[in-house]
Amino acid sequence: MRKYLAVLVSGGRSSARMARHIQTDPKYEEYEKLYVFCNTGQERPETIQFLKDMVYHWNIPLNIIEGVYSLEKGCGVKSKLVDFDTMDMKGRVFSEMIAHVNKNKWVGVPNQAVPYCSDYLKTRVSHHFSKLIFGTTKYVKALGYRKEDMPKRITFAELKEDKTRIAPNLTDFETPIGNLELNVFFDNEPFKLGIHSKLGNCELCNKKSDLNLIESIKYGTRFIDWHVNEEEIYGNMFFRGNLSIMDLVNMANSGTQLKMFSSSGGDGCVCNF
Repeated sequence: MRKYLAVLVSGGRSSARMARHIQTDPKYEEYEKLYVFCNTGQERPETIQFLKDMVYHWNIPLNIIEGVYSLEKGCGVKSKLVDFDTMDMKGRVFSEMIAHVNKNKWVGVPNQAVPYCSDYLKTRVSHHFSKLIFGTTKYVKALGYRKEDMPKRITFAELKEDKTRIAPNLTDFETPIGNLELNVFFDNEPFKLGIHSKLGNCELCNKKSDLNLIESIKYGTRFIDWHVNEEEIYGNMFFRGNLSIMDLVNMANSGTQLKMFSSSGGDGCVCNF
């Protein structure tokens, strides 16, 4: 019986480590493997360069996909294959996803109350593509959880019971892979992620803490005007505490000491494995 494995690459170090392990470990030789990165249109250029380095140095056959959305009622989420030259880097995919979700009734932009973005940008898109390539829904997903994700986001008990997903970074090593182990691993590789991991993936993800969001704005982001536009269209805000993007920009520009803001409070996102 053929076995299928969808390796979900987020663009971060944890999922990269997982992908390399699956590529090289004999344990996974019997699987037909599909390496997938779901582009949201709001990834940092450094993240994309990291993915390019994975492909170049490790020869990982990475499929870059984007969601295909429709304003037609009854039409679900689909996927399409793109590449590094044609992938969206201006937030178009994210905007189309929001419009798709709001086509039947108003939901607004994704935030803590309605955190639908990971589902519609990642989970449904990768499922459509995997089903299309494998020709079946009977496949296993590999996710790049790391040691720091336990127990809030995942536990060994959950992994033992769940037959549809695996977390090799946690289960395949004598000691589960965490940030320290990732540092050691990438010290011996010919490339590294060019930004701190807290700045990665969607530049202004609403699941980041206020401190991380302010630091992201100070670091530089292309999506302030994008957030202003989407908030004006849908009438609600992306960020916790009903903060608008301009509230955060004003905080970042005010000279307020960052230590006043807690680095906790951020929620883990499936995009950030």
